[in-house]
Amino acid sequence: MNYRLLALDLDGTLLNSRKEITQATKDAIARIKQNGVKVVLSTGRIVGEAVEFAREIDSDDFMVTAGGAAISSVRGERNLFEWDMPAEIGARVVEQIQIRPIRMMIYVGDKVYINPYSDRDFVVNYRVEGFHANKVVLDDVAAYIREHGLRVTKAYAIGTQETLHEVLEAIRDLPGITITSSGNDNFEVMPEHVDKGTALVQLGQMLDIRPEEMCAIGDSDNDAQMLRTVGMPVAMGNAEESVKQLARYITADCDHDGVAQAIDHIFR
Repeated sequence: MNYRLLALDLDGTLLNSRKEITQATKDAIARIKQNGVKVVLSTGRIVGEAVEFAREIDSDDFMVTAGGAAISSVRGERNLFEWDMPAEIGARVVEQIQIRPIRMMIYVGDKVYINPYSDRDFVVNYRVEGFHANKVVLDDVAAYIREHGLRVTKAYAIGTQETLHEVLEAIRDLPGITITSSGNDNFEVMPEHVDKGTALVQLGQMLDIRPEEMCAIGDSDNDAQMLRTVGMPVAMGNAEESVKQLARYITADCDHDGVAQAIDHIFR
């Protein structure tokens, strides 16, 4: 099979543990782009963050963002399509997060809403220009969502396993939501039936590329449906074991040019 599209997760996949894209990876991507393969990002980040990395690898214009809750344009730096939760459901999720010592990112379209507790940490430890350019800091994010009827694209929470478990127990039975994760210290809440795989199918229809003509590389639970969807699923060496079980090929980890190795193996 000649794969026509490569979808790349960011954290733990395209980015190494220092949040860098190595030259070997950039070179490998450039080689397959010269042969007509479309390279797209498929990330949990908002469009304002993702565009920085998309431009660094000169990816194609379309990308999957917000964990599959949006299809975005690199050139336009905006979402083209969005899937979201009703304001009341989003507000109830956010309520349970913001009353605890948990850092949060609440995605509403191409903006991210956070509270002062989260902002104090992110200012010091999350040095991504696109994030800070698009953040809105509010004391009571849930109340603001209700007041303005904002439909939430994604809620992302980072904290201890104990506090995250408390939130999950409180929101698990809410209607119309999907809960996933990109690590032991976080969870993501999105609209029901929304994931990276579903968004890739939609993107493929826009590009006239079938899922079986796609290759995707990922490392965590929120990549699982993407790997189930494509013809060539690849897991990073640092991937969770459940993700590796979905893969047809397991490459090196993100600190040893796993993406470059996978490209050279699959597209040679």
